[in-house]
Amino acid sequence: MRPKQLLVVEDNDILRKTLERYLSSQGIKVTTTRTVAGARGLLSNHSYDALLVDINLPDDCGLDLVEPPSDSAIPVIAMTAEDPARYKQRACDAGVAAFFEKPFRLANIARILRCVFAGHRCLPYCTQVPNIKLIPDCSRF
Repeated sequence: MRPKQLLVVEDNDILRKTLERYLSSQGIKVTTTRTVAGARGLLSNHSYDALLVDINLPDDCGLDLVEPPSDSAIPVIAMTAEDPARYKQRACDAGVAAFFEKPFRLANIARILRCVFAGHRCLPYCTQVPNIKLIPDCSRF
């Protein structure tokens, strides 16, 4: 089985490198970029199993990378350090797979990625884990 492919879009250098190191140690093949433009370039040339995207990026809103929900859409996990209520409706409408509030625990990211990689859509704003919004179906991971 090939390793799962994850694109991380995060402008904070420390967090981006921390995510890359930790998720790589979990057996995930991680590619990183710091902008929406960089992500679009990578998405046009590579296939990913999921995207982990900061909402507030230097060049655009990370939610702009979310495709309308479909069987072929890449699941997007969004995260923000700002007031999550500000983005709740837009994230729900966009069809993100999950929504993280910063700060968060790295182990919780691995947990939600296992859920997403298993094919579950974790609707935002259903609480099961602190700072991560999951649907009950994902709580078994």
